[in-house]
Amino acid sequence: MYGFYPSIIAHQLQQAVKDYLRLSFSTTTPFFAGMLERFIDTPDQLSKGPYLSIKLPFSKGNDQADFFPDVPLGFTPHLHQEVAFQRIGADFKSTLVATGTGSGKTECFQIPTLNYCYQQSA
Repeated sequence: MYGFYPSIIAHQLQQAVKDYLRLSFSTTTPFFAGMLERFIDTPDQLSKGPYLSIKLPFSKGNDQADFFPDVPLGFTPHLHQEVAFQRIGADFKSTLVATGTGSGKTECFQIPTLNYCYQQSA
């Protein structure tokens, strides 16, 4: 019985895609001769990885501050969102948010922007 080895499956999948491209996109134009082959053979050009993604729990915020009274959040912000809201909210400070996928990076900037727009329209 064979085990499940993600790295082997990823390699086989990458090879299958390369074979498919080679067979499906042959060229007869001299200018493009070898271009697809060079693209496929260049490391990390066609695919990267395999990567393992581990979802980590993001720290919940205090949920005690009302950062934007005119723009209700409708959710309890993560701690990194609260920090961003504090920096971007009243006194804008340059802010870089680097955190995992699905952690609400967009909201870190979107909600203060909506709040600013609302205040300017009033």
